[in-house]
Amino acid sequence: MSNCKICNRFSLFIKAVFILFILVMIFATLWIRSAIIATEYKLSTLEQQKKELLIEKKLLIAEKASLISIAKLETTSQKEMIFPDRKKVVFIQGSPEVLVKSVSYKKER
Repeated sequence: MSNCKICNRFSLFIKAVFILFILVMIFATLWIRSAIIATEYKLSTLEQQKKELLIEKKLLIAEKASLISIAKLETTSQKEMIFPDRKKVVFIQGSPEVLVKSVSYKKER
């Protein structure tokens, strides 16, 4: 009889440990799944931020290019460009479509 009581207590202990193990596994699985979902939310937020930063980068590059071209134009205009002499300016009158075919530059010799 004493052998049966020990066997009965041992089986009861094993059942309790097994049920506890199953509960721990269920909670661990739920915790891992919630951690994965939280990580996915963070990842989607970072991807959205990356898209916004790439758009901002493109805009800044375009702005930089326009500022550089304006600065280059200003330095070029200050050094090389002058107002033309009124005697050398030629005014063409008439419709531009017809004149494009008929106008030519005659070189003086």
